[in-house]
Amino acid sequence: MPLEDKDIFNAVFEKYRDQPIEFVMAQYEKAKLLNREIELRLNALAPQGAVAQNAAAGAQSPAESKPAPEPVRKRPTKKDLVSDPEKAITDETITCCLCGQQFNTLTARHLKTHDISVEEYKYLCGYTSAQKLMSYNLAATMARNVQKAQAARKARLQAKEEEA
Repeated sequence: MPLEDKDIFNAVFEKYRDQPIEFVMAQYEKAKLLNREIELRLNALAPQGAVAQNAAAGAQSPAESKPAPEPVRKRPTKKDLVSDPEKAITDETITCCLCGQQFNTLTARHLKTHDISVEEYKYLCGYTSAQKLMSYNLAATMARNVQKAQAARKARLQAKEEEA
């Protein structure tokens, strides 16, 4: 059974507690992709395993033993891209390569309208798994905010230690 995102994050955070947040998040993204790959492989094997399980159980009705057919999903291909992925991310915006709309950040919610996950989109466009789907300026702002938060957290801890 695949893990939930919060369980993956907790495990990675526990393992790399003393590392910078950027490193922890990179490890979390890697673990999340690995979990997704495991989930896909398990789903591919599920119909075979379900048939074997049902045969072993023998007491289920025929209606219960047949899994509902999943709708066939047309996967986007490189031919479906309306924008060049190399030019899609700029300082100010990111352009969805599937529809051409521009955003500050390309969200999983938007990609769901195209029936594609973030990981699949990155693979389709040739981005690395670490690539942020946001404009360069927004990514820089967020990185600065994380650094400020870490510095403030460190300062609070030092102040508490000096009081004690």
